[in-house]
Amino acid sequence: MPRAMTGRARRLIRPVLLVLAAGGAAGMLLYFGGRPFGAAADGRTELVVWGVWRGEGWEKALERFREMRPDVSLVISTAGGRMDEQKLMCAIAGGSPPDAINQDRFSVGGWAARGAFRPLDDFIERDRVRPDGIRPEDYYPACWNEALFEGRVYAIPNTTDDRVLFYNEAILRREGFVGADGAVRPPRTWEELKEYAVRMTKRDEVGNITQVGFIPMYGNSWLYLYGWQNGGELLSGDGRTCTLGSPAIVGALEYVTGVYDALGGVGEVDAFSSTFQQNDLDPFLTGKVAMMVHGNWMLSIIATYKPDLDFRVAPAPVPAWRLDAAEKDKALPPYITWSGGFSWAIPASARHPELAWEFIRWMTSAECARLMNDAEQRFNRSRGRRFVPIMSPNRRTNEVIAREFAPKEERLRSAYEFCLSMMPASRFRPVTPVGQILWDEHVRATDQSRYHALPPREAALAAAGRVQAQLDLAHENKTYPLLDTRAVGAALAALALAGAAAFTAAAARHVRRRARGPGRREAIAGYAFISPWLFGFTALTAGPILASLVLAFCEYDVLHPVRFAGLDNFAALPLDRIFWKSLGNTLWMVGAVPLGMAVGLGVALLLAMEVRGQKFYRTVYYLPAIVPIVAASILWIWLLQPQFGLLNVTLRLAGVQGPQWLQDPDWSKPALILMALWSAGAGMIIWLAGLKGIPKELYEAAAIDGAGRLSKFLHVTLPMLTPYVFFNLVMGTIGAFQVFTNAYIMTDGLGGPVDSTLFYVFAIFNHAFRYFKMGYASAMAWILFVIILALTMANWRLRKRWVFTERGDV
Repeated sequence: MPRAMTGRARRLIRPVLLVLAAGGAAGMLLYFGGRPFGAAADGRTELVVWGVWRGEGWEKALERFREMRPDVSLVISTAGGRMDEQKLMCAIAGGSPPDAINQDRFSVGGWAARGAFRPLDDFIERDRVRPDGIRPEDYYPACWNEALFEGRVYAIPNTTDDRVLFYNEAILRREGFVGADGAVRPPRTWEELKEYAVRMTKRDEVGNITQVGFIPMYGNSWLYLYGWQNGGELLSGDGRTCTLGSPAIVGALEYVTGVYDALGGVGEVDAFSSTFQQNDLDPFLTGKVAMMVHGNWMLSIIATYKPDLDFRVAPAPVPAWRLDAAEKDKALPPYITWSGGFSWAIPASARHPELAWEFIRWMTSAECARLMNDAEQRFNRSRGRRFVPIMSPNRRTNEVIAREFAPKEERLRSAYEFCLSMMPASRFRPVTPVGQILWDEHVRATDQSRYHALPPREAALAAAGRVQAQLDLAHENKTYPLLDTRAVGAALAALALAGAAAFTAAAARHVRRRARGPGRREAIAGYAFISPWLFGFTALTAGPILASLVLAFCEYDVLHPVRFAGLDNFAALPLDRIFWKSLGNTLWMVGAVPLGMAVGLGVALLLAMEVRGQKFYRTVYYLPAIVPIVAASILWIWLLQPQFGLLNVTLRLAGVQGPQWLQDPDWSKPALILMALWSAGAGMIIWLAGLKGIPKELYEAAAIDGAGRLSKFLHVTLPMLTPYVFFNLVMGTIGAFQVFTNAYIMTDGLGGPVDSTLFYVFAIFNHAFRYFKMGYASAMAWILFVIILALTMANWRLRKRWVFTERGDV
């Protein structure tokens, strides 16, 4: 009876599954097949917009556009900007880009160089006479020019900002920085800024900083601003030469380093700044920081969380020589600032460029700006908060907004108006195909100098050399031949078919050997169950692995056709300092694998003892191994905080001064190793399994021979655990070569300080998804594969000398 029911059930299930599959397919066809891609289900045109921010103002602006164009269905996503470049890259490569994107202006030049964005000059010229037309002369030069590449417009600025000196009047007054008239006198020159910074820095009885006068790299200044203030440039006028190593930039770097040294060194300052929080606990609002060079958006933070703060703004201090020169040369602005912001761009392959342009015209219009600020002001007032309007890159729009929405409070109003007044003297980051590399290298040079890893001049020259190499590659006329991807695809497909045929033949032979009895059905069922996994492995794992092998010999940025580069990627690796640095950092972590194994084994030995609460202890020690890596990383950031972290507080109670951990290049890798030891519970489970498998008779025999605990461990436990030692060593080594996630999170994606946590996989990620050098990243990945394979094979061959089993030597 059961068999009959089973057969009947099978006969019933098959048609049901077929009907469900057919119904699902029909539903998909009805949903997608009846309308073109890019059309909404109700027949309206879909306009896909990325980079839309949250807020009352944005909601009102989008609502009004929907009212104006009821025939359009807006598909909104918060994705966009410089932080979502990987998503944009994949969307463009996959043929499904947004119609419009709110993109960081800094990155527009790089995307334009790759042909990813559409030039907008034709739209601008056609519509400039419209009331809502976009006219270049209405925009601040720094904002408009940052969206240009090789003389063409690729984006329309929609927001802007600038940097000024924020200072706490109460602290400056308390320290005696007042003029003859009794008014607080902010620093005007670099020399005064350094003096103010040192005098207003306070420490507790232990020597920890409790209040800092000024931190050169806190806020939003960067070496860019100091270099421009000192008369320097990052690139030559034609954009083909990196001038990061010029005397003006070196002088700025020396000044920044000198301020850190005067404050007690970058380690102490960064340890203090690692305690900083945001919003109502912002260090400027709480009086921990007396002065900072920051963006005008800080006014909104002050208005929201501490509107009664006793503060003022002033120009960012400049070298004394600049003020003297400005008195003689009226064309030279005595003070400068720099601007960033976002802009609307249209991908080159967008489906609805005309509609996207209409959307951009609306979102950058004065009417839209007025609507957004009105909504934001009403929202803030409903919650009893002050409101500071958003600065526009458009002069005319700012005039309208300032008249209607400027803050009523005197301090906020004067600060807002001062920020607006600095815009004509604003600079902008260089527009270049290697903008991301230039930014990263200027940050790297700053870190190397302030941590004294290199003298300022050497750090700047080294960074300039690396940027210049990429500039030369970007501008050289060398063109690799196109790779015949169809031939490569056919070869890979043939290889996959050959593998499938070999697997099928082997499976058939295996089934034939079990020609009779239940073994045959079990074999068939086994292969049937493994086939989905095998297909997925071939298509999603083996396929990409083989593709990366091909790409390792190619030049490829995802957006353009693949070009065959031969061995050029591999030839460039030995000349790359980052390659050797990341490899050295990773080998450091590999060397710590035995320490992790020893800790795991030690915990397992303790938990193998028969004690009360054994299960509870095992659970407690295993829990860290299953904590998500993101959560664990955030937890350990706080544990390793130099001043108030639990680890250093405990060390101080024991009379030991703890290190700076993640703020110290010498201690950053030990900090990550310490975190890895915390999750040694994963290995503990394997060790426990091995310990349980050791026969008790061996210990009894050793005891009869007079062996003590240490002797039993060395001559019984360890030899019997050698298969587990081998397994953990191999897997631990492979895992150490793949360190990435915790380093990325705990260093804010920078791999610092001074590249001390820039591991090999971290470097591969940067080349692939920050610089879009997929061929170079693939070459690095295959070098990593060869290294891991060589070490694994070496361990495999050497195992015969030291791995033992119950049956004897392996």
